[in-house]
Amino acid sequence: MGDDGGTLVSERRARAVRRRIVVVASVTYVLAIALIAVVWHVSLDSAGDREVVVGPWTGGVIVAGSVVAAVVSLAVIVFAAPARRWWWLLLGPLRVIALAAAALGGLVLFLTDEPVTPIVANGCETGYVVTERAFLFAASGSVLRLDGQIGTRVGRTEVDDGHMPFHQGSYIAVADGDTLRVWNTVQSATERLSTASAPSFVLPRIVTDTDCGLAGGMNAEEDTPPPPRTPVEPAEGPDPSPASDARGELARMVQRTLDAAGAAVTDAAGAPVSAPAASTLPCDGTTAYDLAIRTDDNAASYAAILDAWTAEGYAKDRAMQEDLRYNGVVRMSARDRSSIDGLMHFSLTADCRAP
Repeated sequence: MGDDGGTLVSERRARAVRRRIVVVASVTYVLAIALIAVVWHVSLDSAGDREVVVGPWTGGVIVAGSVVAAVVSLAVIVFAAPARRWWWLLLGPLRVIALAAAALGGLVLFLTDEPVTPIVANGCETGYVVTERAFLFAASGSVLRLDGQIGTRVGRTEVDDGHMPFHQGSYIAVADGDTLRVWNTVQSATERLSTASAPSFVLPRIVTDTDCGLAGGMNAEEDTPPPPRTPVEPAEGPDPSPASDARGELARMVQRTLDAAGAAVTDAAGAPVSAPAASTLPCDGTTAYDLAIRTDDNAASYAAILDAWTAEGYAKDRAMQEDLRYNGVVRMSARDRSSIDGLMHFSLTADCRAP
């Protein structure tokens, strides 16, 4: 009799614990569904132009996490709910489905990688953040203007090789007057950046009394160092000439590039582009100049520019998404990224030794 009484007490305690677990799981489920409804509504109501941003989490990550929490809570309810034998006809399959759904939800959450990175200019906040998502060899991002916990999309980024320039800090942001100019790497985080080229995008400055002393991005005066010079194989062009003052030739080829475009050339902000004076270019072992330009017909201008370089005696070569020209002194890398940012990108480099 004593044993039966102890068993009965244990069963009652077990049922009480199960009830508490079911109550907690039910509350968690309701809260998760409510959070999904609120966060999703912000995005749906604006056709995807706005989303909730809470610290390092975007609305997409919050929804994914809430879905997992809801599925796990539902699985806990299904497993914790007491079942009579005939109920197993229903609860048995439900428990299997709940386990599979929880595992799938965890995998989806694991694959949902969308970091939120504040854009920092000279160590100060700007009021903008970038959310980035990478898949295989491509990555894209959204530039958001923050108003409290709501971010409004004001631009997009498209880069190669699956790298995330803002998350990796490979960008430069300069707040000047009423504008915020931003440069970011496109090919990889080690790509050379310079404020001498056209910015990747220009935004209105929305923060003046800023929170400074923040880490993020690179200082404009430092830029990124030029990539190490790689020897040119004979099949890729002529042998390198001895280092000399190559600034004149490089400046001339910049002007030749602009002339060959055959139309008015502007930068990303729509301003006319002109070639630099040779004296303004660096000559500290290397010299370089970057162009990011557009015309009324980028495709025709790009082909004409490449033909002009070839006509100047520069050997041509072709790499993945890149056209190369080299004459033993100046090396030019060209990429037509009109489908991504509407610009043609040219990078001119040369060994340089001032007399």
